[in-house]
Amino acid sequence: MADIWSKRDRSSKGTVVINRGVTIVGSLSLEGQVFIEGTVDGEVWCTGLEIDTRGIVDGLIVAERVVVLGEFRGHIYASELIMRTGCAVEGQIFHNKLVLEEGCYFEGKSRRHANPRQLAPAAQGRAPMSEQLDERMAYADSAA
Repeated sequence: MADIWSKRDRSSKGTVVINRGVTIVGSLSLEGQVFIEGTVDGEVWCTGLEIDTRGIVDGLIVAERVVVLGEFRGHIYASELIMRTGCAVEGQIFHNKLVLEEGCYFEGKSRRHANPRQLAPAAQGRAPMSEQLDERMAYADSAA
């Protein structure tokens, strides 16, 4: 975990930690960091993401920087993607910078692109995350 964040950064505002034993089914979208020790079945849209050695993600990741130590199946759209020794990645990856450590497992297709996050499904029609949050908060206030 020291790869992206120190212990102090993990607890700071804007960071989500999905602990071991926790499973999220659905979509997670935030301007901040995500550290996954548990399981995610769905979409993760964030600034930076790390899948820990026991973490599992099945779905879609759209982030500036992604580090994989655990397991991933699906599509990754990241400016920088790092696959660490012992990780398992299956699917399609779209990246600007790709790092494959010796001993990582990758099965699928890789495509380099200057801005891979623009290629993500619905990325062109998707409002910036801060605007999405404002819209959700306004909706929650009106529903209350």
